[in-house]
Amino acid sequence: MAKIIDENQTKNPALKIFIFFLILVIIGLGAGIIFSPVFNLKELVIEDGVNVTSAEISNVVSAKMDENILKQNYVEIKNEVLSLPYIKDAKVKPVLPNKLAITYEEREPYMILKYLESFFVVDKYGYLLEIKKENDMSDIPVIYGIDIDSYELGEVSSDKTRLKYNNIVALLETAYQRNFPYSIYEINYESVSEVKMWVKDYDIDIVYGEIDKNLISDKLNYLSGILETLRNKKGKLDLSSNNYLEKTIFTERY
Repeated sequence: MAKIIDENQTKNPALKIFIFFLILVIIGLGAGIIFSPVFNLKELVIEDGVNVTSAEISNVVSAKMDENILKQNYVEIKNEVLSLPYIKDAKVKPVLPNKLAITYEEREPYMILKYLESFFVVDKYGYLLEIKKENDMSDIPVIYGIDIDSYELGEVSSDKTRLKYNNIVALLETAYQRNFPYSIYEINYESVSEVKMWVKDYDIDIVYGEIDKNLISDKLNYLSGILETLRNKKGKLDLSSNNYLEKTIFTERY
């Protein structure tokens, strides 16, 4: 009787030898990467951001130049980048043969809190990004009347300020989302019941009143219509009454 030979059995030894040598090659390449000076770190690849420069990031990063790129502490480098107040997220990856690329996402300035003689730049979520002696950010609103009992760069504002802060964010976000046609550049929140605001191109003190999140959209829509009728006028517009639809007072100033 003829002996039947399994074709797969004849191929297995050759396949095993191929895999063995492939593993040796991979190990050799890995050893070459680890021990070859060709793969020693020579450059950090970082681009400038909007509010963060590549130099600022390079200054906080402890990557070891002339040490193998695979031996770098990637977790530590990422955490160092994240320590910068403006950095929201970061990624670090090797670029063969001898570079590290650092990419990042920035937090965006949302408003400025005026406190004592300083201007505190914060994002929408309350992270303190920067403290300035002079305000050079004319495109975002300045908020007065929010007391800051403690602060730390890169950290969220304290609980003491959260209620007022969240109300301001709700007001501004509603204005943005509802396409409120006027740019709010200043808000005074010293009095909870008489929040005041000012919009660009109008010399009118607007007494908005208490910020009720359920009424913001309707009230801004009403305010938009009133301002349209007061163009080129100066004075004080008071819509702080709970019954503001029937009791809005404008006092003209000459």
